[in-house]
Amino acid sequence: MEQCSEPDADGRQVCFGKSTPAPKGKAPRASEKAGAAATAGVEWCNTNFESILATRFIECDVRSVPVIISMNGVPQAVTNFMFLRMLELDGQNTFAEHLTIEPAQQIPPAFREINFVGWKHLCETSCTPQEQPVTAWKGKPWWVPGEMHSATPFSWGTSLAGTDYRFKPDIQIDANILPADGRIRPFKTGYQWSLDYNGGTEDLDRIRCDTPAADAPAGSVPGCVFVNVAPTYTFNAKAFPQAAAHAWLIQKATAKYPGSMVDQKPLYYMGDEAQNTRSRTRICPTGWAANNGDPSALVDAGDTLNCDEFASSYNSGGMSSTEGGINPAIPPGKTTLPRGDACISMYAKKHGSMIHLFSQNGADPTFNEVCGRAAISGMHNQESMGGHFANFMKQMRIKDRDAYWLDTRMDDRGTCRYGVGGGQPVICELVAQ
Repeated sequence: MEQCSEPDADGRQVCFGKSTPAPKGKAPRASEKAGAAATAGVEWCNTNFESILATRFIECDVRSVPVIISMNGVPQAVTNFMFLRMLELDGQNTFAEHLTIEPAQQIPPAFREINFVGWKHLCETSCTPQEQPVTAWKGKPWWVPGEMHSATPFSWGTSLAGTDYRFKPDIQIDANILPADGRIRPFKTGYQWSLDYNGGTEDLDRIRCDTPAADAPAGSVPGCVFVNVAPTYTFNAKAFPQAAAHAWLIQKATAKYPGSMVDQKPLYYMGDEAQNTRSRTRICPTGWAANNGDPSALVDAGDTLNCDEFASSYNSGGMSSTEGGINPAIPPGKTTLPRGDACISMYAKKHGSMIHLFSQNGADPTFNEVCGRAAISGMHNQESMGGHFANFMKQMRIKDRDAYWLDTRMDDRGTCRYGVGGGQPVICELVAQ
């Protein structure tokens, strides 16, 4: 919405207009770390174009905001400013804000001066802004016709309180705007960030802070993340191709695309260990992998066959809808709890110098299934997640029901051949990236 001053006796007023909607772009890689000393240290955060981009630790919101002189609601003169606001989490319990304001064009003669005179931070719940004085601006925060320069204030922080809370930092920027005719005193108006929603992604700056539980691993510290930004877990497909190939097939070929950023179908982490075990048992009952796998898939004599499935997520086929599951696998014509025989079932087998995934019992899937299970090398299954995923969870502060993406690092390079009609195979040759 427009944010305007009070009109004078002649009906004239000044306004900050609604910003240009930002294009929905692909977010930066979630492995980006906080800690850059200034906005210039984050290459993808700049004023070249409108955008809202975020990682788990840095959020960058760039807007083109018009400044308008109007008479009785009709615009008389307009100029545009680029507002850049970057929030940078420090990995513990504070964050820095970098605000840059610069004109998108030369200030037209209809404006005698545009002067940004101050700001005020607004915070939900228990965050406490450390306000900076007006003298904190780097560069003079006012413009006259023909001028082009940037102005940037210093950062501010917030103190942690409680064990788990969320807040949405906000800022109001005040400006004195003087029309060129000089007949009246300057108009004063303000621009509040949260009132000008930009492209429907206004909640990317929602911050969650938490303190570790008493049983957390040693070295755990309080920290904050942008909770609505889903980070990406990346497989080491070259080291563990059996697990990566299975995940690729379920992600690309089934109706639910679990973990696919392209299809906007994130995985949701399930932190309930008891439910995790129940889910896995339903899809992968004891002995299933040993009875249905092929020993040629094993890496060495110490390796055993494992059943691979998305058991530690709410996307698991073993989760009923009453338990919070979003893809319950229930056999056709059945109303019982989810079972593995409703999933695509596969096994890994060595074939020459390559490893193939084959359908169980020679039955080709319909790919309407919502889940998959595969009897593969236990080493590939466990090492593809295991400690690597535990480190990912710690670094990204993943909690129960948090969303994340899965990058399998597999590429079919256009080799997939899809059969037409029932019983026709799907054949793909995958290359680990």
